Amino acid sequence: MLDMLYIATLAGLTAWMAILLRKKELSVHAVIASYAIAVFCADMLEVGFNLLLNLYKFPTHLLSDPVMDNELGIIFGDTLILPFAFIVFVYYGRKHPPWRISLLFAALFIGLEWIYVHFGYMIYLHWSLTLSAAFYVVGFRLGAFLAPRIADYEPPVPHRIYLLCFSHTIIMWIGAIFASPLLNLYQFRPNVFEDRMADCRFMDLVSGDVLTLLVTICVPWLPVRWKIPAYAGVACIGIAFAYYAHYKGWLIYHQWNHLFMALRYIVPVFLVMLYDRWESVYRMRSVRRQKTS
Repeated sequence: MLDMLYIATLAGLTAWMAILLRKKELSVHAVIASYAIAVFCADMLEVGFNLLLNLYKFPTHLLSDPVMDNELGIIFGDTLILPFAFIVFVYYGRKHPPWRISLLFAALFIGLEWIYVHFGYMIYLHWSLTLSAAFYVVGFRLGAFLAPRIADYEPPVPHRIYLLCFSHTIIMWIGAIFASPLLNLYQFRPNVFEDRMADCRFMDLVSGDVLTLLVTICVPWLPVRWKIPAYAGVACIGIAFAYYAHYKGWLIYHQWNHLFMALRYIVPVFLVMLYDRWESVYRMRSVRRQKTS
């Protein structure tokens, strides 16, 4: 099992999460919000520490190319393992003493990271377990502050935070699936960094997060009748940037074309629009229930 440690960890967390969710004490809204917040926070740290600053690496030993293998490790860690762990944490954190549950989960992940380092599934270049421990304690303590607000909406986490995190997550996932390292159908190559993976992911995430900020800052202020044109405008900005990047040689198509690239932005922005509407309606009903109770 140790020769597939990432898969074993993910399987264990998935089973733990599934058992808890069967009790139906967390709403679908809380689960999606927990997942999106965890992905957003992990991505912000990982792009800086792993890809850009090269402080540590996540070899999964599943791919022969070390660059692609590290990116696969990031996908396992930041978009599956940590977000699933945060969903589990929200389940317990909503009703347990904040420091106690935070330190318990931090200790669990410090021990897990020691195992990863010991068996070569995480490599410290300019990092240490002490630094990781500090991030785990701070991260889970912040999570304990958010847990009851995510689970019960008393008081709710601001809608803009949900919209920011969900937009980043859905736009990022499309890029991670179709670009590097999974399907590798296209690749950003602006030549900002020597590492081709850092170059691709940096450009993909920065361009996606510009759209995320446009959605988060502009759309919530608009009347309902203007939201569909606004989302369409955001998608068009993404498409225009991609076409310009391809013209300048910063975007390389492997088994890709302009139509697919347009869909690469249209589909996630459409899903963000649906989420915005769905979450807004649920939030208004939750506030009304709290006022009448």
